[in-house]
Amino acid sequence: MLAFFEKELVQKKKWLTHEEFAEGVVIGQLTPGAPIVNTGIFIGYTLKRLKGALATVAGQVLPAFFLVLIIAYLYIKYNDIALIRSILKGIGAAVVGLVASVVYSMGKKFLTSYKSISFAVIAFLCLAIFKLNPIVLIVISGIGGLLVYREGRL
Repeated sequence: MLAFFEKELVQKKKWLTHEEFAEGVVIGQLTPGAPIVNTGIFIGYTLKRLKGALATVAGQVLPAFFLVLIIAYLYIKYNDIALIRSILKGIGAAVVGLVASVVYSMGKKFLTSYKSISFAVIAFLCLAIFKLNPIVLIVISGIGGLLVYREGRL
């Protein structure tokens, strides 16, 4: 979804800059709830204020809600069929590839200095090896960003 959003909103329609899109992704990650929905709400609000935010909620949540209900029903009814299990394994692998694509795309844009690369590597290690709570990691990273990147006095 993030790759689709970025391609449509930043590259094709040019409604947002890469920086605005990235800010939306960060805010989507920081706020409670599904990050992609939160990102969409931020982008909708940025473009059309309250009406845009409400439209993105309706456009993202309602179709997904009904689709999940249908898929859940079909899964429960037909999950013992080997063909269905094979299809789901293929979809699962493709989703990993899609996420990796977004990570690669965002990495090219934001990992441009040893400082930003250090933040990314340390965050990855803290999550993957030390199992640090993501919320704690975000707070620590924000404080670290303030100390490392701030310009002038507060």
